[in-house]
Amino acid sequence: MNQPRILIFACKWCGLIGADAAGKKRASLPARFRVIPVECAALVEPDAILRALAGGIDGVAVLGCHSGGCRYNNANHASIKRFELLKDLLDTTGIGGERLLLSFGTAHEYHQFEEIIENFFNELAALPPLDPWLSPFGVVS
Repeated sequence: MNQPRILIFACKWCGLIGADAAGKKRASLPARFRVIPVECAALVEPDAILRALAGGIDGVAVLGCHSGGCRYNNANHASIKRFELLKDLLDTTGIGGERLLLSFGTAHEYHQFEEIIENFFNELAALPPLDPWLSPFGVVS
């Protein structure tokens, strides 16, 4: 079975709290993911996602606050539009939009974090691994 690598950008107000709670509860999660805390999901630049995929990461998840619960004037609404366009770009280039996950609302909900990551991991495991040498974006050094 393919063991995909996942990079998670987690809002420090929601997604990161869910990730931390999952760790404290010793949730059964795949080992091949890393969490990068961000101030807000809307601050994750599409370029960072493209560079991660070009560097061999199999999937990127962006976890933000509940819709309407963003501390930055609903900035997560803008991120939804931006990441939907990025998914279209990933489909167009042949990488696949399914390699990008955008989810909202994991604060204090470790079981939701666990379920989201487990499902994303299983979806990515069904896909062929990304080869950074064949990526249309090239290899990032």
